[in-house]
Amino acid sequence: MPEDNPTLKSQYAKQVAADIEANAREQERLKSEAAELQEQLEALQQDHELLLSMQTALGAAPATESTAATTAVVPGARRANTAAGKAKRPKNAPKTKADAKAQPAGPPLRELVVALLAEHHEPRSAAEVTKELAQAHPKRTVNVTLVRNALEASVAKNQSERTKQQNSVYYSAITGPAVEQPAPSTG
Repeated sequence: MPEDNPTLKSQYAKQVAADIEANAREQERLKSEAAELQEQLEALQQDHELLLSMQTALGAAPATESTAATTAVVPGARRANTAAGKAKRPKNAPKTKADAKAQPAGPPLRELVVALLAEHHEPRSAAEVTKELAQAHPKRTVNVTLVRNALEASVAKNQSERTKQQNSVYYSAITGPAVEQPAPSTG
């Protein structure tokens, strides 16, 4: 029987060592997944903020369900302290330059687009409207996608009309009194 103890003891020792190694690998895997999920969450939160600013720029009413979902706070992944000690940014400060630029300055983009279309008697493309808005409002962030969305919102609210010529889409202001009607369903 004394001969069995060293063998049994060595088997237990090997098993414990293997379990410790497996545990360490599993911890690393879960830390990696947690960090990856945290990055995905941060990216989704930034996208959500951008979409909310676009919604505001379009003059649409904010959705109440989505704003309630953003109030839940998920703790961030724990990170080792750095020797340099990073300076904290103020709570209300924009996270990036893009966030700072995304904040609307002045009237909603849709109003600016409709006013610009009203100044012209001929239809304008989204690119032309974007170029003119960028010149008229240099401090405001304007790109073709935002302007196109604002133009489509103005069409939906009967403030402007859309015409298609071959592969191009042009917009013009409605000259008569605009009656706000729902857009026809395309179903």
